[in-house]
Amino acid sequence: MAPRSTGCANCRKRKIKCDEGRPGCKKCQIHNTPCPGYRGIKPDGLEWRDETQAVSRRVEKAWKTGSDSSSPETSSDSDSSAPPTKSVEELTLFEKPAVTGYTVIPQAIFSAATNRSQMFDVSMRLYRPTTLDEQPLRAHISDFSCIQRTITSKSSPALLAAIDTISLLQLGVSYQDQAFFEHARRRYGQALTALVVALNKPNVLGNNDVLGAMKILEFCELFRPVAQQGSWISHVNGVENFLVQRGPVPLVTELDNMLYFHARHSSILQGVLKRKAIIFAEPKWMAVTKNTPYTDSSPRLFDILIHIPGLFERADNLIASGEPTYLSGVVSDLVTAIEQLHDWEAGYHAELKDPAFTNVDISRFKRFTRLCHNKTFPLALDFPDFLTGYLQSIYWLYLFTIERTLQDVLMKYPGSKCTFSLDEVNKRVLQTAINMCQMMPYFCEPDAASMGRFATFMPLVFALRYFEARGMKTQQDWCQDVTDAMFNDGINPPWKLDLAKGLKPGEKKQIV
Repeated sequence: MAPRSTGCANCRKRKIKCDEGRPGCKKCQIHNTPCPGYRGIKPDGLEWRDETQAVSRRVEKAWKTGSDSSSPETSSDSDSSAPPTKSVEELTLFEKPAVTGYTVIPQAIFSAATNRSQMFDVSMRLYRPTTLDEQPLRAHISDFSCIQRTITSKSSPALLAAIDTISLLQLGVSYQDQAFFEHARRRYGQALTALVVALNKPNVLGNNDVLGAMKILEFCELFRPVAQQGSWISHVNGVENFLVQRGPVPLVTELDNMLYFHARHSSILQGVLKRKAIIFAEPKWMAVTKNTPYTDSSPRLFDILIHIPGLFERADNLIASGEPTYLSGVVSDLVTAIEQLHDWEAGYHAELKDPAFTNVDISRFKRFTRLCHNKTFPLALDFPDFLTGYLQSIYWLYLFTIERTLQDVLMKYPGSKCTFSLDEVNKRVLQTAINMCQMMPYFCEPDAASMGRFATFMPLVFALRYFEARGMKTQQDWCQDVTDAMFNDGINPPWKLDLAKGLKPGEKKQIV
């Protein structure tokens, strides 16, 4: 009995010998005919069949109807392809994103690279506030969208894996789909492995792909599914070491600026938490931003903030030693820092077309009032756009930390010569804490997207610990209620920090 032919359908129909090449035979190529594929040798065998046209029709139909009726095909990089979206239930914080050309999760039908780019684009539109599109100069904030224009097939595997991870995490938060989180955890591990390999290659210090991967993985630590205690601090330290070994270099591209400004801000925040001076306060690093094309108010703000961690270290040593030799210098520098911030705020507000913020009734913020029923603060602050609110929140956060430090120094040394009395400083600290609380509703609203809630991490916890230390139970409960409402879907601060001690002058507790 003659063996059953396993050639393609065209060759069997023509009764010619088929070479059975993959993905298609050469005879079909010669005749300029699509090869239909092969039938299985065994009943349960798996053979290649060309179903590209059928898959394309199903995906096109799904995109037009907004449904998820098509099943994704396997790409060349299965870890980077987006898992199918399950039916989304009513969410606590995020309603199901509207079905548009940007929010329907695309299916992988052409390549892993195409699928990665589409998935990253979707995730960034869910992460980024809508008003950022109106701000051309925004490299100083953690807006990773500019990375998409640098991705190529030759990009570092670490960067590609990091992009997949942040995309999957954001999609998991927005759609509340555990499948995204499971894929993100696996891809995160692969990204860390690829990063170790990349860091051991020669000439790595000039590779922005590697630096970009490090910054994205640092940011991933703000998502609960992959966050580990102390890992955010470790990532910040890693980026600092990378830049220190590279040395100060000119900022040329948008990506150069975004990576450097973001790294510097993370370093400032870590320095404030540890209350230790940071490397970027040195003159050679301060000179890096002098020629940056980003000439709005934000670089000037960070040029002030860069010195605050070192100032806190001096104040802590003063209080711990009990020796008032350097008391006048520390007090004077703290007051100068406060005045510099006040001058910056006045200049920044003068540049704006609209008022930087206005007092409104809390009912203006529909999502916030739906999530949090605590009415301790009946008034809230509204901002004309996200960038204005973001910079104002940074200003209040660091102003609060300076005022708190000055407050502790004056309490330790009551006879200190200071242009502000202790009673005046106490009132200033309380008012700044209230301002930080009243801005929370704005950052909870849909227009602020996920980035808005990241901006509330530290102001919320600083205010919470301040009210707790003062025995202001009502305000403390409000902060806790807001925390529970805003961070219950996969976004949360990754570090576990005893702020009551970690930010107390004179304490040298290691922050982990």
